[in-house]
Amino acid sequence: MKTHGRAHAAVCAAVLGGLAACIAGCGLEHTIFGTPSGYLLTAHDMLVLPGEQVTLKARLESGGFLRDKPGIPVRFQCEGRFNCIAVTDKEGYATLPFRPPGPGDYPVTVSVEPGALKEAPPQPVTLLVACREAQAPLAVVDLDKTLVASGFKAVLVGDPRPMPRSMEVMRKLAKDYTIIYLTHRADFLGPKTKAWLRDFGYPRGTLLSASIREVLEHSESYKTAVLEGLRRRFCGRAIGIGDKVSDAIAYERSGMEPYLLLNIPPDADAHEFRRLADSLQPLPETAQVTTNWNEIEQVLFGGQSHLRAAVQAELRQRADELDRYKKAG
Repeated sequence: MKTHGRAHAAVCAAVLGGLAACIAGCGLEHTIFGTPSGYLLTAHDMLVLPGEQVTLKARLESGGFLRDKPGIPVRFQCEGRFNCIAVTDKEGYATLPFRPPGPGDYPVTVSVEPGALKEAPPQPVTLLVACREAQAPLAVVDLDKTLVASGFKAVLVGDPRPMPRSMEVMRKLAKDYTIIYLTHRADFLGPKTKAWLRDFGYPRGTLLSASIREVLEHSESYKTAVLEGLRRRFCGRAIGIGDKVSDAIAYERSGMEPYLLLNIPPDADAHEFRRLADSLQPLPETAQVTTNWNEIEQVLFGGQSHLRAAVQAELRQRADELDRYKKAG
């Protein structure tokens, strides 16, 4: 728990540090937010039931302080469905009611009206309304250290790379499951996150990210609350893939099949292997513990199994082998 707390604090510090750099006028807005203008336009994806009326929501902010921009006309366009304008409120939100006519994907393009800003407007963004029956199978997938191989610093100001074969397996998974990308990243990173997923060829899915208040919560409590909300409305088969033991526990508590992608350091010694084995103990016996996306594919589509107890035994055996090699040397 202390380790998770330190990691969580480090992530928060990285986010706040990046924002502080913007406030100081260092010109990192484009790098961190993924927007070429001084404005940030974000829009929120949704997973909804047939017949359910929802509120489409977008937010316009500007500058390093991410100041709200009220009174700005924002256009919502869904091809063949609607083409409407809403004006941002005092918190920078523009909203529009929408009731999907039936199951399907409804991508909505959101843009600031030409001439509404003195400066160049931000690029249009897309929000996804995914309408599904309550029994639709779901696949909930984490991002950092699950799809993204790089650390969070690379997400903010670097060039994050994908986990090997994660794109191929995700595209295969999307043939049978509705994809939900669930992340503890702040929602102001939404445009950058969606661009990364699109650029690397991941399948279209609903992106669920955290508000600033939720970022300051622990990842486990945030994800548990989101998953419980999903499972109250969608009760079909559901799987969850993540890199933290807390992710897998949250999946299991929500009635989902947990898949843990265990990241083993390339220079791990015997002590580290035993620590990893012990860290898996809180997982349910049915949890699948994998170390790469090839193994995830084997479990999902090849009938293989990587149950927690078997993986723990393998990790401890590896630790014993390293100890014997060290003594022999």
